[in-house]
Amino acid sequence: MKLVKQSFEKDSSGYTTLVPQDKEDLWQLYNLIQKQDDVKIQTFRNVSKKSGLSAVGGKDKGKQERKMVTLRLNVEDVEYNPSDESMRIRGKTTEPNEYVPIQSYHTGEVQLTKPITVYKHQWDQINYNIVIQSCSIEAKAEVGAIVFEEGIAHLCLITDNMTVLKTKIEKSIPKKRRGDNSNYEKGLNKFYDLIITTMLRNFDLDKLKVVILTSPGFMASSLLAQINAYAQKNDDKDLFRNKFKFVVAHSSTGYLQGLQEALQDPHLQKKLSDTKFTKQVQVFEEFEKNLNEDNDKAWYGRKECEQAIELGAVKYLMITDSLFRNDDISVRKFYIDLTEQVKHSSGEVLIFSSLHDSGKQLDALTGIAVLLSYPVPDLDEEEEE
Repeated sequence: MKLVKQSFEKDSSGYTTLVPQDKEDLWQLYNLIQKQDDVKIQTFRNVSKKSGLSAVGGKDKGKQERKMVTLRLNVEDVEYNPSDESMRIRGKTTEPNEYVPIQSYHTGEVQLTKPITVYKHQWDQINYNIVIQSCSIEAKAEVGAIVFEEGIAHLCLITDNMTVLKTKIEKSIPKKRRGDNSNYEKGLNKFYDLIITTMLRNFDLDKLKVVILTSPGFMASSLLAQINAYAQKNDDKDLFRNKFKFVVAHSSTGYLQGLQEALQDPHLQKKLSDTKFTKQVQVFEEFEKNLNEDNDKAWYGRKECEQAIELGAVKYLMITDSLFRNDDISVRKFYIDLTEQVKHSSGEVLIFSSLHDSGKQLDALTGIAVLLSYPVPDLDEEEEE
């Protein structure tokens, strides 16, 4: 998502203008836009050449032409279809327009690369986070990649729908000589060290879930060995903590097309398939295990979760994004307040996507659940009575 303009502060009114660039951005907009918001959107309309009135509902039935018009709509309904990557917004116009009468109903389709302005009476923490995270490639990317060959390396960040080149490294390496490869080995090791230090400057290893190392031959494996040696030599705790995230792959070239080649490998695809939701899946599995054991550490339901949060006993709060799209502003604010309470008591909040299997399972369990740091019995006692 590209941020064009922003004029709001958290917990106050204002607007932001965004340009969606991929299907992931449409999903973020779907979570951002709610009923009673206003949106300014560009859309095509058939208009009468003679009068300028909209051909739909207009009085003039003369010749028509298709024009791009900008409408400001008060949102009444938002439709998002992930399968065909389309999103439509329906509402009444709130500003006069040369071609469209005010207070008339229209549906506009959100188009990739076209700006959309969202007006809200109150920008809460969830909305604020959506804008910040969707406009930051570092926040969206969960996979890093280093594709390289002798003397050249490309460091990239990968989101669901795009690959962004962060930096490129070029370094001359002495050629191999018959009987004496010492200069070649020194040059190659310096090249590896340069890749590692550049990676540490450009990648946030704690946020990334996988870092792909891909090259022709066995260079990727050699780089991984060099990364482990570098971590040990420099007592680099970040590298030690994240060394399990590095995955070796093979490509026929060290240029960017080599990364696409590596990503088509079924073995690598399997490793990456659940990358985005790894933490949620692991925590939900732990939640189910505790729920089956009936050890009073796993609870679901609004009342039970609220009581556990008031006690400060929550290790993980699991909540689906569908609860934040509730039409009732007071309900939405209730769940936002719960997430803030958990963060203030040192718990962790995990927002599950309702499009993912784990999110669907959580939705079936009221959409909210907690995994506690210690057992708390009888949270549902009042309901049973």
